[in-house]
Amino acid sequence: MFKRMSAIYSWRRTLWEMGIKQFRARYAASVLGVAWALLSPFLITLVVVFVFTAVFRVEMERFALFVLAGMFPWMFISRSLQDAASSLLSQQGLLRQFSFPREVLPLSSVLSSFFTFLVGWIVVYPVFFFAQPRLFVFFPLWACIIIATLLFTCGIGLLLSVANVFWRDTGHFLDVLLLFWFWATPVFYSTDMVPAHLRWVYTVNPLVPFIDFYREVLLFGRMPQPALFIAVCCLSVISLGSGLWVFSRCEERLLKRI
Repeated sequence: MFKRMSAIYSWRRTLWEMGIKQFRARYAASVLGVAWALLSPFLITLVVVFVFTAVFRVEMERFALFVLAGMFPWMFISRSLQDAASSLLSQQGLLRQFSFPREVLPLSSVLSSFFTFLVGWIVVYPVFFFAQPRLFVFFPLWACIIIATLLFTCGIGLLLSVANVFWRDTGHFLDVLLLFWFWATPVFYSTDMVPAHLRWVYTVNPLVPFIDFYREVLLFGRMPQPALFIAVCCLSVISLGSGLWVFSRCEERLLKRI
């Protein structure tokens, strides 16, 4: 794994440039351009808040911020996984013409979405800061969870990119999986609202610690429990390590299947 990481690091400039290129291409033809990175989480949050406050009448203090703290990371993860899954097939010409670590393609797709994620924080972070002035004390923790989310997503993205080459139905299955994963993740509700007999779902959902971490820091302005911190770190390392290992084991067969 360390050998693969070293090879990817040596191609870091290419990875960066490909991520920037995809980021620019994502908004090149739109009128508002990069502003969509700022508008999307708020528009979706407003819709969810309207449904669950005006229709279902969920009574929760600072519900809009509660939803935003979960929705914004989820949008980054779901978009990244969809792009990474199709990255090898959509850019197969590069695989045949150039010799470089093939992981660069799915990782550049994740990096492109990560740039959108960072741009969105320019507006999202001050909103939480206004509601929770102590937030500046926990800025290093916010940076840690951002990096942990990136590493976790990179690992899953690598796995999906491999799966999509061998099983072309992966992209269709991923749409259904993400839909189920979204509703099984406490984005717009807390785990306390879930019936006791269904809470086992949240013990096996790897996104729950990440969402809880974001809320502990951004919404409540407090230090996460050590167990939560350890869970996030372990999930990030396991995800990235698994993705790199599987990709390296399947790389030769990938080139034959593309």
